Amino acid sequence: MTGDLQSRLLDAVMRCMRPIARMLMGAGISYSQFEEIAKRAFVDQALGEPDARGRTVNISRVAVRTGLSRKEVARVKLSLETLGHIEESTLQIGRPARVLQLWHSESEFLDDQGAPLDLPFDDGHPTFSSLTRRVGGDVPAGAVRAELLSAGGMIELPNGRYRVQRRFFVPSALDENLVAGFAFIVAPLLETLRHNVAHPSEAFIQRVAYSDFLRANDRADFQQLGHDQAANLMNSVDRWLAEHEVGGETTEDASRRVGVGVFYFETGR
Repeated sequence: MTGDLQSRLLDAVMRCMRPIARMLMGAGISYSQFEEIAKRAFVDQALGEPDARGRTVNISRVAVRTGLSRKEVARVKLSLETLGHIEESTLQIGRPARVLQLWHSESEFLDDQGAPLDLPFDDGHPTFSSLTRRVGGDVPAGAVRAELLSAGGMIELPNGRYRVQRRFFVPSALDENLVAGFAFIVAPLLETLRHNVAHPSEAFIQRVAYSDFLRANDRADFQQLGHDQAANLMNSVDRWLAEHEVGGETTEDASRRVGVGVFYFETGR
């Protein structure tokens, strides 16, 4: 039975991961970057959970809990202790991003004024293909070319050469709305779910209304209903918070962020 529950949980997590993966790739974030964040999250949580006697868990116990090697746990633990945040050096390590970085920094691919050269694909030297090989890995230069052209990272000139257009690789629009969405909607929602599973007798509000049988021509009306009702609710909540906030004071009672959120959704079944 436990295995069945784990399987169903992993299936649900997979459903969550699909839109997350889509948004991360749209922001130019690679799997290797996500993998590093996942390791940090697992190690951080394992370190924060005391053992049965209330003692801090050691590296060996964390390795058992997370499935990581002790060496890897020690590395991630040191990173958490010394940095505590995602350092800039990890933000541009995807292959297209690395190509753009080398194109702007390696003398082989710069002109006498230090500007990036226009590169042929594979005829002569230097070429876009040689630049891609410098990055390493087993992804063909043609695939990297297609990705950079699609993202606007470079353009093809009439003479067949390629001219770099960006210094950093961001395939689609990336702005503060995506960051704020993860920080103020996704993360709080998951924390509420975690709390309610761990403390069912002290559960926070977690309600959802949905239908699998709504006619397509009624969806617009339902969207408008949800928008109006949610706006009324949030305006009421905002007024209450404004009346009870303590301004810039820092008190024990006001040291935690609290809030209520609502959202509309459409998913495939």
